[in-house]
Amino acid sequence: MRSKNRTEGELEIIRYLRKWFPERRSEVLRGIGDDAMVLRGGYVISTDSFFEKTHFDLNYFSFLALGRHVMAASLSDIAAMAAVPVAVLVSLCVTKKVDMQAIRELYDGFARLTQKYKCDISGGDIVKCQTFGMTITTVGRTNAPLLRSGAKSGDFLFVTNFLGLAEAGRIVLKERFRKSEYPDGVEKHLFPEPRINEACSIKKYATACIDTSDGLSTDTHHLAEESGVKIVIDAEHLPIHPEVGKLCGLKRYDPTRFILAAGEDFELLFTASGLPKIKGLKVFRIGRVTKGRGVYLAAGGREHPIQPSGYQHIGQ
Repeated sequence: MRSKNRTEGELEIIRYLRKWFPERRSEVLRGIGDDAMVLRGGYVISTDSFFEKTHFDLNYFSFLALGRHVMAASLSDIAAMAAVPVAVLVSLCVTKKVDMQAIRELYDGFARLTQKYKCDISGGDIVKCQTFGMTITTVGRTNAPLLRSGAKSGDFLFVTNFLGLAEAGRIVLKERFRKSEYPDGVEKHLFPEPRINEACSIKKYATACIDTSDGLSTDTHHLAEESGVKIVIDAEHLPIHPEVGKLCGLKRYDPTRFILAAGEDFELLFTASGLPKIKGLKVFRIGRVTKGRGVYLAAGGREHPIQPSGYQHIGQ
């Protein structure tokens, strides 16, 4: 699996930055520590970088699929804030092998989502690089941003849809398994969907939210850290998609551990005291929030502390 346990290094950097770079401008309502920066007036801004061999593999990604994938990943941060997209800036790092046709296909992939969610591609930059990649900055707007810091004791932990499906698809594509046997996983990895509409449905019930980009264990730790609470994930309540179960059986992975570590599903992981049934919204209740600190897995009648095991953005 791609995921590696590197969270402490990343969290250490975040703590350092928050200590030495606090919000000083009155226009900045929320800075380091959330899915996006929050500005006075309801604007939220996020930025993500994607580089070949680190974040994507052109052996199985077409440029069109890549464009759609990275745009979905970027807009997912806007969804996690319960905002609607407004505009996007794209900065490309172009190598010699990336010709104009590839760039057209890439932007066609971008457009599949920017047009769907009615946001503009409003600028960016183009530079010549040794490694192909891009940085996408997204701007959204909301009257009530949903932060990571609002979870409280007595809340429950919810997630939209299945987890681990994108990582299953990545393994199938990378190891060249028969794609026809894992259609949902392959689709999920190549063409994820930002949960913008789902966020609008849950925002008046949710107390805290994050998107599942780095894996359930890692993203739950972010919620627990920012909210100052203990979160217990119930192993028996984790939904296992049939394709995830099938792949775990083939690879001899423990499905629960696989789901805890697998990232890039770009679902919404959120807390709420309760959630009514909402038409067209698939949600699973997978845990609970209590007093204390850290993240625990409840299994076999016992609770065990778990460390972040998902993908992180810095080296070991």
